[in-house]
Amino acid sequence: MRIPFHRAVRSAPTRPFPRRCEISFAAALVMATLLTVAACGSDPGIHYARGRSIEIHATNPVTVEKVAFTDTEGGHRVVRPRASNRELAVVKVTVVNRTSTVMPLLIEPDSAKLGDRRGERIVAVDPFGVSATADVEVDEENLYSPLLWGEVPLERQMQVQGWMVFDVPKGLTLGSLFWDEVDEVTVDYIEYFRR
Repeated sequence: MRIPFHRAVRSAPTRPFPRRCEISFAAALVMATLLTVAACGSDPGIHYARGRSIEIHATNPVTVEKVAFTDTEGGHRVVRPRASNRELAVVKVTVVNRTSTVMPLLIEPDSAKLGDRRGERIVAVDPFGVSATADVEVDEENLYSPLLWGEVPLERQMQVQGWMVFDVPKGLTLGSLFWDEVDEVTVDYIEYFRR
């Protein structure tokens, strides 16, 4: 029995990769990395956490003396802290529905709390219920607009965004936003468990 003899096939000589191609490839790789980081939301002022059904994205809390806005009838309204030892904290919240078909959100005081994992948690304020009327336009009116409050239908692959107001004691550690509507999600602003 004869076994066929296979001749070695000579391949063409390999040429070294041109230097300019190496540089172009490296530059393209660096640019792709930078674009990926930028697209993933590297803003240090926005924090997020994911629950079973929703994602919550929230800005760092900002303390203010008042929140002024225009109501649906064009009237001027102002929310102020209820005592001199308190201040308002505002947070821009984005609720993202990636999986459920239609999610009816009911955003009310117990839907969100702001505070500390180790201490006090303050419920959100109904800005339409506690605001007072103003005769004229107030400074910085609608700076924190739209306000996130009431019933909001949230469809799949959609998001809703708005400002939430909290009347907090001065000096309270604003370390976390506790969301409890449809899903329980905690967004931490500080690293509690780093040690």
